Amino acid sequence: MKLIAIDLDGTLLTSQVKPSEEGIAEIAKMLKSGEHKVTICTGRASYDVRNLVGLDNLPMISFNGASVIDGEGRLLNETPIERKIAEEAVQYLHELDVYFEIFCPDAIYSPSRGEDKLRAEMDVLLSSNPGIDRDLLWKSAMIQFVQFGIRQVNHPQQVLQTGSSVYKLLVFTYNERKLQAIQEHFADHPYVHTTSSADHTLEIISTATDKGKALKFLADHYSIPLSDTVVIGDSYNDISMFQIAGTRIAMENAVDEVKQLSSAVTRSNNEHGVAYALRHLI
Repeated sequence: MKLIAIDLDGTLLTSQVKPSEEGIAEIAKMLKSGEHKVTICTGRASYDVRNLVGLDNLPMISFNGASVIDGEGRLLNETPIERKIAEEAVQYLHELDVYFEIFCPDAIYSPSRGEDKLRAEMDVLLSSNPGIDRDLLWKSAMIQFVQFGIRQVNHPQQVLQTGSSVYKLLVFTYNERKLQAIQEHFADHPYVHTTSSADHTLEIISTATDKGKALKFLADHYSIPLSDTVVIGDSYNDISMFQIAGTRIAMENAVDEVKQLSSAVTRSNNEHGVAYALRHLI
């Protein structure tokens, strides 16, 4: 038996941010046969994954590995950001005046008027780069606002005072200078680190969190050796699982760093690359 971990954005999801129907059908076949374990391994929230994928009995590695649940939805492991560190990070992002989201087990909390903030940033970017496609640029931001489970809050710090676990903080900004500043701010932090799965974004997670560590945990849970694990992905937050898996399948649209670690390359996410990999490469 193998454990197959499949990324979502840029992998199972097309550029229209919808699941490949062929990919979903192949995963459903595998789940029904019981010959292999299949898990979704994503930066997205688990409740967002359920809404997108619509498959039952599917183990999930979500929030970039901060949460691991079994096929019945039971929490197996979590690696949240320490409360004090989360408070400090939220305060820093608030002072930097960027759009950010707080990912918790029950919801994704977004400061109110975030859409206005991003539109203002986009206008500044377009004023100096008139050749950029406005609609395409805004489409990348809209992905944030249509996530399942997102809620607006007036005071982000109040979310932390509820005692809920904070799995990650996600920053979206068109200001590359601020994005770089955030990355540098947390570069040598002892308790959190950053990763990214898309342009204009940066995710802040615990140093105990990454997809590779979560994949190893789930493989151990099912008594499956890492040599019998398969990963399919495309972006920087997939690198940690590409470094440890036995079989590593990069999407045709993957970044070069992922392709360099791959043992095979499948078709792109818009050409049902996951379905092709499950049928022909495993």
